[in-house]
Amino acid sequence: MAVSPIVLAPDPGRRRRPAGHARLRRRMLHAEYHRLACDLLHALPGLSVAGIHLPVPVEDETIRDEFAFVVLSDGSVGPFYFSLGTLPGELWRMVPDPSRPDPSIRSLVDGFLGGQEAPKALAMGAFNALSRSLMRRAGYRPDGPAGTDGPAPGDTVGMVGYFGPLVERFTARGVNVRVLELAPERIPEGPGIETAADAGGLCGCDTILCTASTLINDTLDDIIGGVGDAGRIELIGPSGSGLPDIVFARGVAGVGGVAFDDVTRLLSRVNAGEGWGDAGRKYRIPGDGYPGFPALCARAALTEDRLRPGARDPGK
Repeated sequence: MAVSPIVLAPDPGRRRRPAGHARLRRRMLHAEYHRLACDLLHALPGLSVAGIHLPVPVEDETIRDEFAFVVLSDGSVGPFYFSLGTLPGELWRMVPDPSRPDPSIRSLVDGFLGGQEAPKALAMGAFNALSRSLMRRAGYRPDGPAGTDGPAPGDTVGMVGYFGPLVERFTARGVNVRVLELAPERIPEGPGIETAADAGGLCGCDTILCTASTLINDTLDDIIGGVGDAGRIELIGPSGSGLPDIVFARGVAGVGGVAFDDVTRLLSRVNAGEGWGDAGRKYRIPGDGYPGFPALCARAALTEDRLRPGARDPGK
């Protein structure tokens, strides 16, 4: 399997970056994702878009917390966050018939290069689906414990995005929570719960759980720059289910995503407007244990060689 892999230099230090650094990296983030997505397309020829599945519309979208899915011809699924500002209406206009998608995978990933959030969201879904295809072919099945399991009583956990069930779990065992949320009205008042006005307000937290939707709205580098220590950040959520090379190059400690092994079960839930949580498998990839894109490509090529009729087992 021929590849032309993206080369990412590791983050040189986990320290507060100089002014302007976050703005510069932010301009680079989606260009880097586009390049890695194109490398994936080169490594995985012959794939096409089988469907783009959006949540069923409801009368009031203001308090929804939903995801959409790009599905490829080999059954690989790429989730991405849907309930982001005006994104639902824009996506419903762009994808009027999810079962008959018009765009090619390349046209979807090219959405990283524009200025609109809806094409970027679809691009992230396509990137996540391509990533899943490569991980599956390489036999790479991350299953590490979630980065949400570690906080101890008395710790302070920062959150970028409000994760209601996690807040309840943490505060019930004496963990303090400080939340930075685009819609602060979603954050309830209660003991152990604070709000942050900006990323700098999370600097004193022991660890920071950051929603992967920051990859779509292009704010991850602002968060890293404001916090000043990417090594305390765990990126979590279905939108982060793609290859983590780019965020690990920024020093992020770990990435939590979700994989779907039964696409039929998932889509039956989504199309019926039902919860799909039990159709996926959550996992965490640690920054210090991830093999990297080139190594996964090499593994996938070896796997395909072994599957060819008459192929000699290289282990013999």
